[in-house]
Amino acid sequence: MNNRTWAGRFSSFIVTAGIVVSLFVSSGCEKKPEKAAAPPPVEVTSITAQAVDAPLNVDGIGHVYALNTVKVRAQVTGYIKETFFKEGQEVAAGERLILIDPAPFQAKVDEARATLLRDRATADQSRRDWLRYKDLVQKAVISQDDYEQKRTAYQQDTEQVRMDEAALADAEINLSWCSINSPVDGVCSLQQVKTGNLVEANKDTILTVTQIKPINVQMAVAEKTLPDIRAYAAKGRLPVDIRFPGRTEVAAQCQLTVIDNTVDTSTGMITIQAECANADKKLWPGQYIEGTLVLTMIPGTILIPSDALLTTQDGTKAFVIKADDTVEIRSLTIGRRIGPMTVVQQGINPGDRVVTSSLLKLFPGSKVKIVTEEQYRSGTADSTPKADAASGTAKAAN
Repeated sequence: MNNRTWAGRFSSFIVTAGIVVSLFVSSGCEKKPEKAAAPPPVEVTSITAQAVDAPLNVDGIGHVYALNTVKVRAQVTGYIKETFFKEGQEVAAGERLILIDPAPFQAKVDEARATLLRDRATADQSRRDWLRYKDLVQKAVISQDDYEQKRTAYQQDTEQVRMDEAALADAEINLSWCSINSPVDGVCSLQQVKTGNLVEANKDTILTVTQIKPINVQMAVAEKTLPDIRAYAAKGRLPVDIRFPGRTEVAAQCQLTVIDNTVDTSTGMITIQAECANADKKLWPGQYIEGTLVLTMIPGTILIPSDALLTTQDGTKAFVIKADDTVEIRSLTIGRRIGPMTVVQQGINPGDRVVTSSLLKLFPGSKVKIVTEEQYRSGTADSTPKADAASGTAKAAN
């Protein structure tokens, strides 16, 4: 019995010793966890705020209108014999466009000229008869009544010549109208009546010529801006920048020419008109445009990209980069928008570096790395810190 008790105690000792050794070995193999690496800096683009001369603008929307739009109609009835223009062609004032068959009108001219020559000969004979009877009546060879008849006949023949001259002039005018010339410099539309078809005088529109150099732009602006527009317009002609929808670049620069005489009471808008040289023909009649009327320039204005702004429940904010390349968030008081930029009235000072990208990745105290716009868009900025951080994290995981 004693032998068994001793054997059991020895077995328990061996098990206990094994557990202790196992725990010792296990604790010896474990290493203390390494300290987690700091996150890499966030790559951002930025601008340095500057005080600049900024325009005081009035924005509006509208359409482009041709300076002149002329519907070309025939002034005589006839068949279109020949067309001298191509649809969409730019033509000069006075350039021939259409020829209506002139043969019947030439015949009318020839007839009127022949009639005039005949009646002129008759009038010449009547004049000679009148002069002869004038001498005879003075000598009492003929009666006064015969003399009066010859004088009346001469006067009638003379007036008939005048009528013939007028008829000839009318026939020549009709003949000249067979050749239709462009009334203005402009662009030809599609030809609505083709060659060989009959056109009626002052009825059928053959084509339309629109003058595009210069060209007009009409746009609607808010009624509340009218006092400022009139006040600044009284000091001189105001510039108007024209843009196409969805684009930020200026397509054309124009000059304000007309402020409409009535405000639209249904919309609270008023129409203004500007004239553009349109030498490059970027503006086309009927185009929808966005316009900016520049009233004056205000010096010392802070502008930052509108994309750099964060709209929160506490107002508008922006991230500003500090000297140690960490960011802080600032509350801003903003003003009007000028294209893609926004006026900052308070919160940003000249020289401040404002973050313009990766806003959703930042929080106060975030470390940032400034890259160029090209690097940011293409993703070619130096990524070594990110690789080192990833390596450190992998080591920590092992």
